[in-house]
Amino acid sequence: MILNYLIIPNNNFFIKKKYTIVILHGLFGNKKSLYVMGKFLNKNLKYRIILIDIRNHGLSPYHKKMNYRYLSKDVLDTLNFLNIKKNIIIIGHSMGGKIAMNISQFMLFDNIKTIIILDIAPVKYQYYNKNILFALEQVYKTKNLIRKDVFNIMKLFIKNKFIINTLLKTFIDGKWEFNFPILKNQYKKILDWNLVPKWEGKIFFLKGEQSNYINKIYYKDIFFQFPNAKIYNIPNSGHLLHIENTKLVFNLILKLCYK
Repeated sequence: MILNYLIIPNNNFFIKKKYTIVILHGLFGNKKSLYVMGKFLNKNLKYRIILIDIRNHGLSPYHKKMNYRYLSKDVLDTLNFLNIKKNIIIIGHSMGGKIAMNISQFMLFDNIKTIIILDIAPVKYQYYNKNILFALEQVYKTKNLIRKDVFNIMKLFIKNKFIINTLLKTFIDGKWEFNFPILKNQYKKILDWNLVPKWEGKIFFLKGEQSNYINKIYYKDIFFQFPNAKIYNIPNSGHLLHIENTKLVFNLILKLCYK
């Protein structure tokens, strides 16, 4: 499946670049969720940036299956379509991080320079946030809403305004810019994980200090699958670490891209 994508800079795609950075958003996001990060990295590194809408998100095609093998293949199909096959840096947040890790088993080792994971571990999660799903469903079922209405509905179920405002970015023209019924149906697949073969390339995990997504009990799973992994703790942040501590996260990612 060829996914919808956004390229930075959009005016000189065919000029040869040293590296290409592929940025993968999290669940209920879209290619613009990490756009500010993409602009920052392009400005400072002069690398080509590809921001991608994962299937069932943004303007990418819808499909009822959402396991990580399919999601990884979609990204690889899109990169092949763009003739991007080597010198790749992959950055993924949450679900996008799981896709990035899963891609490691399908690409030649030397073709990936670096993988950077934002607040997710290579494990199967047993819990999920029922409040977020319930809030999204209430909005999905209600017609003729404006953004203010959506905010008022969601704040009844979600206390974190960072989360609400992030989700609101995907409420476009009176509806969610993702396929809520499919994502709800496939939610357990998104929480799931199958072990990947050991990948000994450069991979960095950025953990939100107040987040449980990279709990210390998951460190053994990280190092078993990615023996050369390094983990960085980001203070004053939770799962949305790139929003809650933007300057530190962006500058650290910039540094890691140079390594």
